[in-house]
Amino acid sequence: MFNHIPSPSNAQIPNAGNSLIGGDALSDILNALRLQASSYFCTEFSAPWGIKEPETDYGTFHFVVRGSAWLNMPDSKRATYLSTGDIVAFPTGAAHQIGDQPNGVCISGDELLTQIQNDENPFSGDESITTLLCGYFKYQQHVQLPILRDMPNFLHIKTNEEPSLLWLNNLANMLAHESRSTLPGGTVIVDRLTEVLVIQLLRWHVNTQHSGTGYFRALADTRLSLALSLIHKQPAQAWTVERMAHSVGMSRSAFANLFHEIIGMTPLTYLSQWRMHIAQDLLKEGKESMISVAEQVGYSSEASFSKAFKKIIGISPGQLRRQK
Repeated sequence: MFNHIPSPSNAQIPNAGNSLIGGDALSDILNALRLQASSYFCTEFSAPWGIKEPETDYGTFHFVVRGSAWLNMPDSKRATYLSTGDIVAFPTGAAHQIGDQPNGVCISGDELLTQIQNDENPFSGDESITTLLCGYFKYQQHVQLPILRDMPNFLHIKTNEEPSLLWLNNLANMLAHESRSTLPGGTVIVDRLTEVLVIQLLRWHVNTQHSGTGYFRALADTRLSLALSLIHKQPAQAWTVERMAHSVGMSRSAFANLFHEIIGMTPLTYLSQWRMHIAQDLLKEGKESMISVAEQVGYSSEASFSKAFKKIIGISPGQLRRQK
């Protein structure tokens, strides 16, 4: 909704579950992406109603607070039925349509948001009420990190049908309540609760990765998540593949093969991408000298840093700094 936004392997792999190790790696990445999120509205719709969302460069989500809805996506052959407690999210901004019927008449999300902001609900009434919470989340798009490459197009979580997800249901309902509150500080609370909700959705996705490949699968693996966390927290270290492998209790060859198989790149390639992401942010802030930035990401000379930076980012550190 809405363009109104502020500026494969089948081998058994140990799962990180709810460990602090896995959580640390995910937290590092979300901080790097500078996740921002908020909710547009929590509103009651009376049938017939429908919202059509185009493809966007940010993520969107809907939570069915009460009632039911049908969800259609262009690449899906069948509509998905949503009931009370269901959360659907589109981390890559996939186009979709949501309404009281599988193929009902819809208005655009932008048009609906404008009307609601003007205290006009085009779907007001007393029949077949559905209460819907809608929001968005976004992150830095320029970063060359595999989590963006592997973001799922669609998540569907039925919080009312899984006792283990009662906490997620309570969080979503708290957010829905705050979205309709007029108490002081409400805007900040809504923003923070929405960010927490989005993080929990991604954490849920991590914890469902029991096979296959991809960055979220790596976050779910105890050994790989530890390696990622070490890289994130100590980018200036003189890392070698052997040293990484030793840190997670694996042989060099087994670690290198697992890392490449699951994440799709070598450990040293990932290390270089992470270092250059940090360097980009430091250069944009413009508070530190070039050699200071270089040393913070593991380079002892400006020349070697500049060469590595240009290879990955495509421009020199000096050019990036001048773009500020």
